[in-house]
Amino acid sequence: MHYIKDIFEENITEHAHNKFIRYSKGKFVGPLLSLKLSKNQVKLSASFHFTDEILYLLAEVLGNQEVHIKGTLIWNKDLAGKLAQLGIKYLKVTKSRGIFKYVLDNDVPIGDFVETLGKYNLLVNIKTDEFNLVTKTSFPKPNKEFKADFCKVTLPLEFKETILKEYAFDVKDKEAKSITISHEIEINEIELPKIENFEEARRLAKRIGKLKRTVIVNSDKPITKEIEIKV
Repeated sequence: MHYIKDIFEENITEHAHNKFIRYSKGKFVGPLLSLKLSKNQVKLSASFHFTDEILYLLAEVLGNQEVHIKGTLIWNKDLAGKLAQLGIKYLKVTKSRGIFKYVLDNDVPIGDFVETLGKYNLLVNIKTDEFNLVTKTSFPKPNKEFKADFCKVTLPLEFKETILKEYAFDVKDKEAKSITISHEIEINEIELPKIENFEEARRLAKRIGKLKRTVIVNSDKPITKEIEIKV
């Protein structure tokens, strides 16, 4: 399930928690999303926050259908074993400042691929007869402005209900033609567990503050909701 939806439904999952590890104290621009709904298809554009979520959505929709993946797998640990487990031969790998980058250009079963590698940083393009996913080739630099254009996916209209249920869960107008959603995150306190390992403490720490969500449907007046969070 979409982690913002989880938080608003007071269902703090490990996935939702992991999305907040990157935040220190302060105010931050959160996830951004734009939906365009026509008679034939759904176009979803989002900030980098949603890259993994969209991949999981495609895997759910396509099952284990074989698709062509082209792009880069990025992580701070060697993932050659994970790729070998899937029978994937990468074109090349580079390592700089402890970051591994694997260049991929392969046909893969999408379900197995996302189940094994979806939690890592994937910047990939996927195209089938019905679906098209495109991401940018590098993540935005910290403290730089970003937009809802990092990853873009086009889906058949039959998946409109699924998209609205997950990403526009609080939109009542099911015939909307356009929806834009933004979030503002405010972290006022970081609750650290009482353990000596700093990296482990940082990973397990709870972020306490506020999450503000603003939704605009068909260019109408923005609707804003703010909740207290402990993630």
